[in-house]
Amino acid sequence: MFGSKSDPDPNVSPELQRLRSENQRLHRAVEELSILNEIALAVNSTMEPAQINELIVQKCVKRVGVQQGAIHLFSEAREDMAKTLVRVFDRDEEGLPMRLGIQLIGWMHKNRRPLLSNDLATDERFVGADTKNLKIKSVLSVPLELKGRLVGMINLFNKASGDFTNEDSRLLAIIGAQCAQVIENARLYAEEQKLKRLQEDLRHANAIQQQLLPSEPPEIPGIKLAGVSHPARDVGGDYFDFIELGNNRWGIAVGDVSGKGMPAALTMANLQALVRGFAHAAPSVSACVKEVNRLLASSTGSKTFVTLVYAVYDANTRQLSYSNAGHNPPFLFRTDGTMEELTAGGLVAGAFDFSDYEEATVELHPNERLVFFTDGVTEAADPTDDQFGEERLEKSIREFTQPSANGLIEKVLADVLAFQQDAPVADDITLVCLQS
Repeated sequence: MFGSKSDPDPNVSPELQRLRSENQRLHRAVEELSILNEIALAVNSTMEPAQINELIVQKCVKRVGVQQGAIHLFSEAREDMAKTLVRVFDRDEEGLPMRLGIQLIGWMHKNRRPLLSNDLATDERFVGADTKNLKIKSVLSVPLELKGRLVGMINLFNKASGDFTNEDSRLLAIIGAQCAQVIENARLYAEEQKLKRLQEDLRHANAIQQQLLPSEPPEIPGIKLAGVSHPARDVGGDYFDFIELGNNRWGIAVGDVSGKGMPAALTMANLQALVRGFAHAAPSVSACVKEVNRLLASSTGSKTFVTLVYAVYDANTRQLSYSNAGHNPPFLFRTDGTMEELTAGGLVAGAFDFSDYEEATVELHPNERLVFFTDGVTEAADPTDDQFGEERLEKSIREFTQPSANGLIEKVLADVLAFQQDAPVADDITLVCLQS
């Protein structure tokens, strides 16, 4: 602990006074180095930020001899005082009153220098803080600055042996200057570890999501199937599935969940489970979509919805029955060169639990193809924000003349990527092709 310098003793020679002053200076330097060394030895790279903050507070409380101490760390939005975070209190009996805390924070933001007050009750800087009724009588605060940015402050309250001194302020300022980088490094390390854990979780989620999609298309008499889905992020909300229904009947589903990332991926997994369940239980395609909609509406929030096309192909009759719940209409290319859009259905799924859905049936003839896609294909944008669009998609499909479902998908994907150039991928891309 430090006290103020004593007045010169007239009975002591100037030389002795000089020696005493030098001895006091050396003593202070040893004390300063000692506490900095204690903190440096105690801190290691794997400690949590809260542990480091608590350690620094404890060292300050012990060295300066106060009743309590705290470190406040400020949010990036420093002008938003509501986001100021109180990280650590040591020996805290009542805590820091909100009004006083706000005034301390505001003063430090404005002045960025040590603050010393040995009588809060009469200190004009804290008018209105109701300091007269506080057990906190005195305060010493110093800023934590890093590369010109105020990242926090250290506060000490109620020195046990009397008043805070300028030497106390000097010591705490030295500690603050040295510890700002330590605290920032701990915060950055914690964020780095959190990011690594998140990336690992996303990697596992991506693997699980890919396992939910068909690994390869089924062999169906008279047609060839192919499907692919590329998420814009580690995980996405696009979905496609091939479902064996027995008796040469197969369900084909393509969907797109609103939103992106993990929330969309979770809804996508729920959608797959619902479609697979009702595909076997529902008496018709439209009934399946209606039940999927009803359960989605009851299990997802009002801001989450799904566009979905569900179809059943019967290889015995070469007929495909479908229902479209607000999804991009699939393109059916006929042998006579015309193109039909499969629009029969209803509203997006998950929005209203009372929605009804129409069902339509088309017959597929040899050498015709049906292409399902999500809006990530048509809304893919180039660097000027021009979208790929349905016209380019139709042109891309017509240019491919080989009877290969896989080949067609590869060709369309190549055209979309070439169109985007170096523009970032903004949405998931999913394509399914049925080639008869």
